[in-house]
Amino acid sequence: QSFAYRSDIPCWIFAVAGMIALAIISFLSQDFIAGRPPAWPDTFHINPLFAYLSGSILIILSVAVLLRKQGYRASLSIALVLFLCSVLRHLPQFMADWLNSYKSIALMGGALIIAAAFASKAQARQILMIIGSICVAAFFISAGYAHFKFAAFVKDFIPAYIPAHSFFTYFCGICLVAGGVGLFIPRLNYWAALLSGIMVLGWFILLHIPRFVANMNDASDRMGLCESFTIAGVFFVLAGLHAKTQSSTKNAKRAEDTLRIA
Repeated sequence: QSFAYRSDIPCWIFAVAGMIALAIISFLSQDFIAGRPPAWPDTFHINPLFAYLSGSILIILSVAVLLRKQGYRASLSIALVLFLCSVLRHLPQFMADWLNSYKSIALMGGALIIAAAFASKAQARQILMIIGSICVAAFFISAGYAHFKFAAFVKDFIPAYIPAHSFFTYFCGICLVAGGVGLFIPRLNYWAALLSGIMVLGWFILLHIPRFVANMNDASDRMGLCESFTIAGVFFVLAGLHAKTQSSTKNAKRAEDTLRIA
């Protein structure tokens, strides 16, 4: 039975709810903007039809996951939608907007991690966890680098009621890099995922909610609100998967030791 069905606290609900919110924002923006892809060329006259169609598909798939109706296939389909509608649009000018390019990859990887939570076969779950972790880690490490490269912007982005802007700019940059790298250290991957989720959830509460409330018409702040909620949920799912994997490994080792003693 999959992790998603056995979990007492299905954290994937947070991630999928974030996906639905991103789809709704696409309706408002009249373009599919999950992952913040670049605008279509002027010769492409496909919006708002494309936005409504792709956004509707994302909502239908997300609801299917929430209802646990073919959650595995629906999650993989969400990853495919994000790849086709966001990641591919970034590729021609990837380095021109590299941070959002990595963000689109992270959202796609997050969908793969959610699919891993529904996978019934251990091998499929492991493959999806690895690919999804690579996608999310690439974004986290690049975001950590951005905290140093664009430190002045980050300092101004932090609300005035939070003190020590310079300290938190660089400290969070280090935490982002550490979180991304930690996902691939066997004894630390659970804690890296869990603490990264808590960190992003903290930003959702302390940073993105106040910025959204202060200016609800700002498209970037709306996106930041939904993105942070989604990514936090993805990390919690990944932490749960690592906990389950480690528990299964320990139980198998105990069983093997018991057989040796017998």
